[in-house]
Amino acid sequence: MRKRMAAAVLVLCLGLSGCALKKEEEKASLLGRAAELGEELVLMTVDGREIPAWRYLYWLAFTCDQIREKYKDSGLSLDWEAPVSGGTLADYAKDQALANTALYATVENWAVRYGCVLSEKEREALANTWEEQSAARGGEEAYLKELTALGLDRLRAEELTEVGMLYAKLYNLCLTEGSELSGLLDQADSLTVDRILISAGEDREAARERAAEVFSRLNGAEDPAATFPTLAAEGDDAVGPRTLLPGDGTLPQVLEEAAKALEEGQYSGILESEEGFSILRRLASQGEVLAGEAFDRLLQDAAEGALIQTTPAYEELDAAAFDKTLAELREAGE
Repeated sequence: MRKRMAAAVLVLCLGLSGCALKKEEEKASLLGRAAELGEELVLMTVDGREIPAWRYLYWLAFTCDQIREKYKDSGLSLDWEAPVSGGTLADYAKDQALANTALYATVENWAVRYGCVLSEKEREALANTWEEQSAARGGEEAYLKELTALGLDRLRAEELTEVGMLYAKLYNLCLTEGSELSGLLDQADSLTVDRILISAGEDREAARERAAEVFSRLNGAEDPAATFPTLAAEGDDAVGPRTLLPGDGTLPQVLEEAAKALEEGQYSGILESEEGFSILRRLASQGEVLAGEAFDRLLQDAAEGALIQTTPAYEELDAAAFDKTLAELREAGE
């Protein structure tokens, strides 16, 4: 149905006068001009959802800006042709922008699947947010100028904000008992663990001895459950308790398998992996924050597994040329 609707719109667009088309071109933001693309052109689909060019170009500009800032802070010269894993730095920028685009599209697809829509009250809150952000930036005119440099106008900025609101509704639905999403975390077979890590460093045997001493302190403690977080904080793992999903790579496989074998509240023996020596403790409850980590990972996995079909316009898009032209347009104040 969506493709049929798009085809009907295309027919109507072909009937517009040349003057009208020129008027639309004049409205093009920095993004479309930098890429030399029509901003409403469908650049890709994500699990069937059509993505207009401006959406992807926004994330490409965002990614390029981040990379440029990191190079500047490091005092390094930016070279988009520099080789990185799997291609060039420009290829990396395109891939990162694609991942962000897919994530936002997946939120929207999930919202449709699970019946999440914004209420009138939430849409009113969206309008109030606009007023607050405008006031914080010295008025609506100043805020719009700031958005223009990002290739956005009010409608597009609010569209992206709506996706964030849909994400929050999906997460709350996931925590609501009896909802269609409530069993998602249970189905994911997630578990929560804390870890004491002694990094191997340059002297693995010394690390092994240190791990044995820590394990002895844990076993000799009057209250091992209370002592475990203290020993974990003294160790080399700064993450703290984390939620694991099968095969998500959060921990080495040998540790993940050991964690599955633990009962809630139980801690493991000393486990050896490439990074060093670990002692795991399975926690009794995820808690809301840890459930949020699991939900984010499920959403990320869904985005990474989405069927993405790109158009020739996407394949031909040159991230380096886009970034260069975008910088020139910004410098010129256009």
